[in-house]
Amino acid sequence: MKKIFLVVLFFVVWIGFGTSWAACPKRERAAQMLAPLFGGEKPKVISVKSTPIKGLCEVVVEANGRKTPVYLDESGRYLVLGRIIDILARKDLTQERLTELNRLSPEKLKELKKLVAFSVGKGPEVFFITDPDCPHCKRAEKIIFPLAEQGKIKVNVIFMPLEALHPHAKEKAVAIICDKKGPKELMKGYQGTQCKEGEEKVKEALKILPRLGIRGTPTYIFPNGKIHAGVLEEKQIIEMVK
Repeated sequence: MKKIFLVVLFFVVWIGFGTSWAACPKRERAAQMLAPLFGGEKPKVISVKSTPIKGLCEVVVEANGRKTPVYLDESGRYLVLGRIIDILARKDLTQERLTELNRLSPEKLKELKKLVAFSVGKGPEVFFITDPDCPHCKRAEKIIFPLAEQGKIKVNVIFMPLEALHPHAKEKAVAIICDKKGPKELMKGYQGTQCKEGEEKVKEALKILPRLGIRGTPTYIFPNGKIHAGVLEEKQIIEMVK
């Protein structure tokens, strides 16, 4: 029995080292294979490269202004859904790649300055995309604004009211801009004056942000152009601005 086990083990090891791994499919081939998932039209494939996992290829697809990695086998036939997690390093490699792929250029960061409703604090600048009635944003505000008050960061608030979910969010955002209010009023659900300047700024933000791949709140944009969607803890924010 022991001899049989050793023979089987040798065979498995030999297969593992002896297999020649095929190259990843070309961009055209990857786009062709992914077309059925995009209504029959070939998606815009930015790049194709191997991953740390043998036999698995990363295909970066751009759609609606956002780049997303998906995974195909080397034949291009099989799509693998999910994230690549490095268990030993405790890293979400897919999330890291998403963040890197969608980093904003200095020119786009300058464009965001036009959309700022108000700023608070000093230090490294963080754009904070929020909705006055978003419950997750309320949690995020309790974390990020104290950091600004402590002078650890400068927070540039941009409003992205999601009216389909929060019918009164837009008028609250406009009121804060028109009446030149800040963090305290935002956190308390301020309602006040409506004006053309406020309406135009919110309207412009709702037009530009989706083009940059931003579709939800809260979202943070850091000095290096990296974007993070979802609530971050204090330690994570400080680490990101480094």
